[in-house]
Amino acid sequence: MSNPFSQNTKMADLILANSRLLSVLPYFGINLGFGEKTVKQVCNEKNVSIPLLLLVCNSYTFDNYSPSNLDLVQLPIDGIIRYLENSHKDFLEIQLPQIIDNVLDLVNACQLKNGYLLYSFCERYRQETVAHFQYEEDIVFPYISELLKGIQNKKYNIKEYKGNHSDIDSALTDLKNIIIKYLPPECTIEKCKEILQNLFAFEYNLTKHTLLENNILITVVELLEKKYSS
Repeated sequence: MSNPFSQNTKMADLILANSRLLSVLPYFGINLGFGEKTVKQVCNEKNVSIPLLLLVCNSYTFDNYSPSNLDLVQLPIDGIIRYLENSHKDFLEIQLPQIIDNVLDLVNACQLKNGYLLYSFCERYRQETVAHFQYEEDIVFPYISELLKGIQNKKYNIKEYKGNHSDIDSALTDLKNIIIKYLPPECTIEKCKEILQNLFAFEYNLTKHTLLENNILITVVELLEKKYSS
């Protein structure tokens, strides 16, 4: 499938076109078993924004996908926040713990003498990710929620978030490089395969997550701020 998904695309065809969407649909409260129903039908049943689901699924599937201004106007900002909060929960409660468990398994399987350094690296990254998401949930999202009610905090604006949006992707690259390049030969591909697959999947999801924040959320909130300041 080379054309972007539309509201008339069958939900099953989304997953057949891109299996990575299996990790995204639960953020919307959508599970399998939708038969021949279209995106529009499933979204209406689940009370999910059609433009938002299409934006996420198209962004995940088509690297050059760019929403139109009309698409942006139709996006529910509160829906974006709920989506991001659900993804935070998945990252912190499922995906990252799984990666850390993979590291412990690898350390034990390869009997790494300095395995605690690898584990410490992961734990520091987890703490950095927690702090990153905590800032968004404690400062940024409440600010946006108040803005949606017509209340603008004059001491804060989305440019502050834009300027301080920390990079939590680079450490993942470092961890992949350590495992691929520098572990001893007894750490075979078979022993490293699971953690690397999970790292690549986590990195991909995090990259798309960050793009949604940087290219969509910030843009939409800037328009909202401009509306209230004019």
